[in-house]
Amino acid sequence: MKHQLFILGIAVLGLTACDKHDFFDDILVTGEVGPQAYWEIESSVVSAGGSMGFTTQYYTSLPNVGFDRSEVWYNLTEKLEKTVSCPWVTTFTYTITSTVSEEKRVAQKIATYPHATYAQWSDSLHAFTFTSSFPISGTLSPFSWVKPSVLEEDKVVAYFGEGFMEHFKDSLYNKMQYADFTNMYKGLGILDDFTAYTDTTFDINTNSYIAHFKWNEDSTDTPVPDKIRELYNDSISFADLIYNTSESAYSIEYKRSYQIRALMRVYDSNGVYGQTIAKDIDIN
Repeated sequence: MKHQLFILGIAVLGLTACDKHDFFDDILVTGEVGPQAYWEIESSVVSAGGSMGFTTQYYTSLPNVGFDRSEVWYNLTEKLEKTVSCPWVTTFTYTITSTVSEEKRVAQKIATYPHATYAQWSDSLHAFTFTSSFPISGTLSPFSWVKPSVLEEDKVVAYFGEGFMEHFKDSLYNKMQYADFTNMYKGLGILDDFTAYTDTTFDINTNSYIAHFKWNEDSTDTPVPDKIRELYNDSISFADLIYNTSESAYSIEYKRSYQIRALMRVYDSNGVYGQTIAKDIDIN
């Protein structure tokens, strides 16, 4: 902590002694006093395989110190978004969602800009400045598999993992009620007549009869009948559970996208660098 305060004091003294554009709020200092650097990028979004334009400015408060080069560095973060829904249930909404962001690559140097080749002194800015761009890999295009009209189960396994379909089906069953079973079975054409499995109870709150499965022997519960459970296990697939008839598509989505966090390092003739604030850039 004492070391950090010492560096801060040097930086403040150096800047207050100079009549220059103040980048102090935008920089990070690397142990020794390095160049003060600032940049702006042309957009927060860039296409895979394209390039990101930028303009940078930098100077040093140290006497008799020049500049060597500037470098663009960035890391890579992958974002995965997954959603699966069952459109058949009516007493509740059943959707499993997952959004995970993970750094797939730590920051590394992407491009180098020799000071002697690129930079020009600006009297109005009291700093060196130049405009250029850096490349974006063409392999970073986003990918989406959204509400397909044909469900390929190998893709479900690849995108959602082994056992996901079984887990989805089992978890859904444990939440379903009479109205959900009847809507699903009739909609899928599995069972049209629920009379043999149905009782009704008068509800004084709604002043109407409520349909439900038949009471058990001691009239303490209305369990799912064995036949209904057997039909669920043997006649209904994962694909059946997520098929949306109104859209003629399956209610499943998988999206993969990438984001980079880019910054510029400016090296002086002593090999000490200062760097700009990082910029988050989405790749489309």
